[in-house]
Amino acid sequence: MKPLSDEDSQILFHRRIFRSEEKCPEDLQVVSRDILKKCGGVPLAIITIASLLVSNQRVKPNHDWMDVYNSMGHGVTQSDIAKDMNRILSLSYYDLPSYLKPCLLYLSIFPEDFEIERDFLIWRWLAEGFIQRDKGETSLFEIGETYFNELMNRSLIQPAKINEEGTVVTCRIHDMVLDLICSLSSEENFTSILDNAEWHALNLQRKLRRLSLHNIKAKVQNHQFDSTSLSKVRTFAVFSPVTCDWLPSLSSFQFLRVLDLGNCGSRKSSSGISIKYVGNLIHLRYLGLRSADIDELPMDIGNLHLLQIMDILNTGIEELPASVVQLRNLICLYVDSRVRLPKGMGNLTSLEVLDYVRVSSSPHIVKELSHLTEVRTLEIDWANMDEDLIDVLIKSLGNLHKLQNLCIDNGGRLTDRMSESWVPPPNLRSFDSTSKVG
Repeated sequence: MKPLSDEDSQILFHRRIFRSEEKCPEDLQVVSRDILKKCGGVPLAIITIASLLVSNQRVKPNHDWMDVYNSMGHGVTQSDIAKDMNRILSLSYYDLPSYLKPCLLYLSIFPEDFEIERDFLIWRWLAEGFIQRDKGETSLFEIGETYFNELMNRSLIQPAKINEEGTVVTCRIHDMVLDLICSLSSEENFTSILDNAEWHALNLQRKLRRLSLHNIKAKVQNHQFDSTSLSKVRTFAVFSPVTCDWLPSLSSFQFLRVLDLGNCGSRKSSSGISIKYVGNLIHLRYLGLRSADIDELPMDIGNLHLLQIMDILNTGIEELPASVVQLRNLICLYVDSRVRLPKGMGNLTSLEVLDYVRVSSSPHIVKELSHLTEVRTLEIDWANMDEDLIDVLIKSLGNLHKLQNLCIDNGGRLTDRMSESWVPPPNLRSFDSTSKVG
């Protein structure tokens, strides 16, 4: 990319810091020009340095600007741009508060140019224990949203897709930022990346903490993984089409918190993934099986008493086992509309996200919803439902005081009656409904 001119560099720099290109205070003008010289017209360097000079939306004083300037070395030059950019980005990393550093390093799990869903990134942070609860009533997910926004404001995360409400839906990591993150992550044994090029170089005798498989083309046999090296793994993620015999046995993962097999390719292209031993992963917090070639969950899934997030969208699963109602710590459940829910879902009183329920397949959920008082996001399909249950559902919705996002498909008479008798909760952000009568 061609470097920016001096004028365009200054415009970008000042807009990021002062929200205007003409508001730079006199005492900062000289050091501002000196810093820009070291940035060499590289936009990422300018944006990254700008993020270091603002704290809580307040511009830092002159002496902090001088400290940053003196830490920049010789600056970005065309002859050694990678080295100098790495130095600038390192400054940004070491300037992070301690609670954000593991959240940033966790991004090393994802492949280059991968489009990351914001919500699922936050759920992973939560499952790993990176999100610290504050003294108020704010949910861990909402605290995670502030973490995400902090990293984005520091230009360490780039928005990819933004919805109509202005909320970031997906994000990407700049190649240079990802290179730095991967380097730091490797130094600290935070994440181990296994791809076709690195397969022989990876030390599988070392105890791994997080293992991510990228672009595996050669067949990997189970015996190539040493069970000792996997015993301490906290996250296992796959970003490559695989077959069952490529993967290490789940019984090898004694302390696994995050299991994500949702990027193994489409159901049509994969050849079956075994989750036979998933019920033994008693430390598991996150189970991601989206689009995996799986037709059922084992009955002992109910043993996962610490499980917080389960995503089984676009699988072959048609019914949740009855033992699911034992998952009292479950916060987030993503299922297809065809999936039948067991009776007793009202026991899942920690649930914050329930998406997506076809009520005709699980009519008992209408009454049980009243017990799910922590729910923030709810999506249901009301097609082919008896009008006698409308008042029951409206009463249940009246108990969901924390509801922020509600979507009702095929509402018909239900949405008409809701407009007459339902009082929306104070924090409701969005209410979407389709009026097709079912």
